[in-house]
This record gives sequence, structure tokens and C-alpha cells, in this order.
Amino acid sequence: MSKPYKTVSISGCGWLGLPLAEHLHQVGYSVTGSKRSVASLNELELKHINGVVFDIFSEKHDPSSQPLFESDVFVANIPPGRRTIDGSVFVNAMKRMVDAAKSGGVKQFIFISTSSVYGSVTGLVTEKTVCEPNTESGKAHREIEDYVFAEFGDRGVVLRLSGLIGDERHPGKHLAGRENVSGGLDPVNLVHREDCIQAVSAIIALQIGGETFHLSATDHPTRSAFYRWAAAGLGLQEPQFIEDGGEGKVIVADHTLQTLGMTLKYPSPFDMPLPTLG
Repeated sequence: MSKPYKTVSISGCGWLGLPLAEHLHQVGYSVTGSKRSVASLNELELKHINGVVFDIFSEKHDPSSQPLFESDVFVANIPPGRRTIDGSVFVNAMKRMVDAAKSGGVKQFIFISTSSVYGSVTGLVTEKTVCEPNTESGKAHREIEDYVFAEFGDRGVVLRLSGLIGDERHPGKHLAGRENVSGGLDPVNLVHREDCIQAVSAIIALQIGGETFHLSATDHPTRSAFYRWAAAGLGLQEPQFIEDGGEGKVIVADHTLQTLGMTLKYPSPFDMPLPTLG
């Protein structure tokens, strides 16, 4: 193994990126993070994170953002699943960012992707399962994954995340009170933010490259069981499901967990704390 990485850049210090930056700082890395406006940089500085303004959709990078592309490690954390995503614009913007990181001498490029790249594939899904994306977001992320490996080779890493939970973000609120919801027997694929942070930290510490990982809780309850449980725990009206389906995908992350030496803090969606509703 080469010298330990000391500096990490995170593009997108929002719901996942900011606590990731905080954690990496706490364990000894010098962290640079980006926000889209000058007004929001103070939040980073208060947490001892070097803040720069950077917008992936800008055709030209401001020279002041250059430190973002000069760290040992670059974490590209652009949230997946945007309903209004323009695939070509998003892909081209991300490719420019990959190019800038490569030009800046980044040693390890980690792309935070999404399990939506698997599309409507059913059954057990491993890191080697062939992707069949069927949404604009899934197709865009798959193209970016390929580009990361094309440009960084064995210094590139893709981490596909399942449905994200943490703090105020919890899907139990979304289906509460609904009736005749189909797919009650379909499996749930969720992962807690703290486990995602643990995974990224391990990838950096182990200096892994040339790998595709994905992450999900190891327990996959049915949608009916989980969402009814969550609504009840939140004090909301339980949704009513049609008990059909059952042939959905199950994200199996055994290889990822073994390679990273990880034990999930939240191996089941039922372990993940429910938020307090205001």
C-alpha cells in the first residue's frame, strides 16, 4: 500500500456529504468541501472543513474552486434520483468534474452512485449483476460510472447506494394513510446514512480502486410490513397494501461488506431510528 491518503475533497456537502466531511475530519483527514453559494460556506468553516464554491453545471470552473481538485481523494456526491433530471446535461457536467479531478492529480476518485442503475432486475442482485437502468437518472448514473473507470481505471471506485435513511429523512412518512398500494410483498432495500459514511471511510483507508460496490441493509422486509410498522411508529395512519408482487430486487451486499471489513450499524430497516415529527 502506498502512503496513506491525507486529503479528501467532497463535491456536494449536503445531507450525506456534510456529515461525511465531518467524520473524515474527525478521523484525521484534511477535508475540502463544496457548496453552490458563498453564503453557505460558513457552515463548512464552522466544522473545520475547507469550503469552496463549486457548481457542476457551470461550464467553466472558478479558479477559487481549484483546491477541490487537488486532494488525494475526490468523492463525487451528487444526489441521485432527481425526478426532473436532464440526463445529457447531468452526464456532461459530471464528466467535466471527473476531467478536472484527473487533471488535478487526484489519486482515488469515488463516485456515489445509486442502485437504480439495476433498473427492473429482479431477484438477488450482487455487485456483478448486469445493470438494466430504465429511468433517466439510472441511465445517467450508469454512463458516469463507465466514465469514471475509463478515466481513472484502477484508481476509480463506484459505490451504489440503496434507499437512504437518516435523521429526518425516512420513507415511512411518504405512504402513510394511502390505500390500495400495490407491491405489498416486494422487498425493501434501504441503507442508513451512518453505514454509507462508514463504507466511504473504509474505501479511503484501504486505498481501494477499480471496484464497484453497493450497499443495503442485509434484512429486506416486505413493503407492507415495513411501511405499516414505520407509520405506526411515527404516529401516522398505516397505509393499506395490496399483498401482491414479491418478485422485486434484493440488494445483496455481502461482497462489499467483506471487502471493506464492515459490520453494519443498522442491518435491518427496523433498526433504523424513526424521526421525530414536528
